[in-house]
Amino acid sequence: MQVYAKPKSIKENSSFTFCSGCDHGLALKLVASVIDELDIQQDTIAVASSGCSVFLYNFLEVDCIESPHGRACAVATGVKRAHKARNNDKIVFTYQGDGDFASIGLGESIHSALRGENITAICINNTNYGMTGGQLGPTTAMGQITTTSPTGRNREYHGFPIKTAEHIALCEGTAFSARVALYDIKNIYNAKNMIKKAFEYQKKGLGFSFVEILSSCPTNWKLSPSDSHKKIKEELTKVYPLKVFKDVLNG
Repeated sequence: MQVYAKPKSIKENSSFTFCSGCDHGLALKLVASVIDELDIQQDTIAVASSGCSVFLYNFLEVDCIESPHGRACAVATGVKRAHKARNNDKIVFTYQGDGDFASIGLGESIHSALRGENITAICINNTNYGMTGGQLGPTTAMGQITTTSPTGRNREYHGFPIKTAEHIALCEGTAFSARVALYDIKNIYNAKNMIKKAFEYQKKGLGFSFVEILSSCPTNWKLSPSDSHKKIKEELTKVYPLKVFKDVLNG
């Protein structure tokens, strides 16, 4: 398994456009590596969302559709069903931020899982609205300071953050739901394995598959890349434990 070799599903001459230390680039490379390993590049359709995740189409050499804010799972559902109706089934996945998947798009996300849509959703959780300036988002941790929670997220005013992977696991149509992180080599390899399993479950027609990726956001967290990964390891994994929450084939 070659995590660091350039996947053929990454576009030639693509330039890194994310902030320094951002994990989006690594996450996309893992997705591309899985597409290569499963030999599904010609049969894969990606659905990009609003936010930092929208730059998906600058990097992946697959067919891609850009969806309105929060509607990625709805668009993916239409794409999947349309191709299947023509007996030309495709691997369809969304690549979304936590704000897109779990805030404005929560209805589309949850109901896609409840219906058991045979698509894969990948959600990058960096605990804030990264592209628009670092505002409090649905996954902002308790006490976390953002531009719209300058004294930290608190229960009385903001309520609690959503545990996305756990909620998706509760949906009967979900075949696979897991949370991973990218702060060290062991977890990078595990993340790739979980993404691969999510695509494999879609190939088997088992239902909705979901991978949440804890990701750094050095710019808005106002930390160095190394300190951002330290924050994920020492703080965020206590809020968002790394585990498989549902796997219909393995209990």
